[in-house]
Amino acid sequence: MIGSEPTSGGTTMTHLPVLAGTDPGEAFRSVVDAIAKDLPLPVDPRISVLLDDLPDSSARLDLVRLAVIVVLEREAPRFRVLPVTACHWNRIGSEWLISREHPSRGFTFADGKEQSPWRTVTLTEEDGTVHVTSGDVRIAVAVPSEEDCRRLLKTGVRGTPLRFPVFPSAGASILARGDGPDELLLWRCGLPVTRYRMAGPVLAATHVADTSQEQLIALVEVDGELVRVEHGQDPETSELRTPIGFSVTDEAERDLSPLYLDMDEPWRYGVYFRRAGRWWNLRYHGGTVTLAESRATTHQPGRWPWHAEVFGGDRSLFGPNGSHGELQGSGWKIWSTDGAVIPDPPDEHVLGLTEVEGQPALLTREGEVVRARRQHDVRTVVEFEGPVIQHHGLPWVAVQRSAHLVEVVDVATGAVLHRVDTA
Repeated sequence: MIGSEPTSGGTTMTHLPVLAGTDPGEAFRSVVDAIAKDLPLPVDPRISVLLDDLPDSSARLDLVRLAVIVVLEREAPRFRVLPVTACHWNRIGSEWLISREHPSRGFTFADGKEQSPWRTVTLTEEDGTVHVTSGDVRIAVAVPSEEDCRRLLKTGVRGTPLRFPVFPSAGASILARGDGPDELLLWRCGLPVTRYRMAGPVLAATHVADTSQEQLIALVEVDGELVRVEHGQDPETSELRTPIGFSVTDEAERDLSPLYLDMDEPWRYGVYFRRAGRWWNLRYHGGTVTLAESRATTHQPGRWPWHAEVFGGDRSLFGPNGSHGELQGSGWKIWSTDGAVIPDPPDEHVLGLTEVEGQPALLTREGEVVRARRQHDVRTVVEFEGPVIQHHGLPWVAVQRSAHLVEVVDVATGAVLHRVDTA
């Protein structure tokens, strides 16, 4: 098996394997080996794999893309996968782009530098063969049929419902409850859904990653205490813990709270989480642990994986790339754009601040209609009667179409970018 089912206990993991708990079989391994034989391999131990964020790809291209990710992971002990839409940093020279079209769509980093063609892998399909191109290297990979590739891509978690899905952080991942109160399902962009058993019933959880480490972190109940643990950590080693007078198993039937990290210093750190509609702060400070209701009204993941965005006022919004909006009269003034004002119609409920084509947009809802409203235009994102989950770092929303299917929708176009499917 490529990867294994994670279990609780042992030491803290710094990297969650791409194919944890997944075995796509011999046909997939043959594709991986064929690519690894000729693909120029990275020499940097720390790499970011950037994926295109385009809808309507074939299963053949998706399977080969997953195989390329596995090949790159073999060479890099520090590893993360995320879509190009999340790439807002300066180029460090160890990024690899995988594009399912040739030539790939160009993009630039925050410092204006472009992605190197020598670390760009493009995938094209022709008569049942997928061509993998990187620089001057072109690899022809024979792949199974479209139907078989679709089946191989579904070798992660099957038959388990996705309960209470959330975008837990600014990264490109979704967490949901599985069957039991201690079970979490994790989807990472471009990868199969993975199942994890935590050290106890889970109240709140997050998945965070950068090129240094990747962690699945949760607040769990252990022997009547609420304990912050990383996946694989012995709860006895956690200093952030406090007695509680309620049952997390009961809470698990109603909600999964995102867990926002406030990790400033080794001697001062904490987490924010929601319970029964109210936000709480569990904090360690110089050997003392406190649990108190949060005084902030805004709670979001921060731009950096280990920080939360909290604010005490009731007239502010925080959006991608450091954007900040304040309610002024009948509109929201966005400070990241020299004070542009976005109208706020009285019959629409503001869900949050997002981004459309590089410009700030209010995400609003009126009945079943969710809209993205910019200063001078408005567009419909999705029509859905159930909960619509906003991603605070990417221009995405998610809707749960069935117990086993969550769709990730592009705010700008309304297109379905990703289908998180456990049917």
